[in-house]
Amino acid sequence: MSNGPYGKITCDCGAVSLLVSGSPLALGQDTKGARVAFWPLDAVQIGQGADELDVSPDDRGGDTWACRRCDECLLHAHDEADFAVMAGHPEDTADLAPELSSSRQRRL
Repeated sequence: MSNGPYGKITCDCGAVSLLVSGSPLALGQDTKGARVAFWPLDAVQIGQGADELDVSPDDRGGDTWACRRCDECLLHAHDEADFAVMAGHPEDTADLAPELSSSRQRRL
């Protein structure tokens, strides 16, 4: 984790939080049109609630990280591609990451 810019995402119940540092690799939208950010896996760190974090395989070829208490999904991790997809569009880094084209998002 660097000392540069960072962001924090917390589940609805507050039991689990994740920290991300630096800038996202890219910004895009999920299949429902919600804004997402693509982060390198090594930029993600558990801030609190490691014992409440459930990491389980998903149908996308990666893992889903969710809170055991409120069942909120915090991110989708793809070990092979070495990135994580998180909900949201970090406003302070929007100028630093390229937008992903629809065809590139489908490949990821």
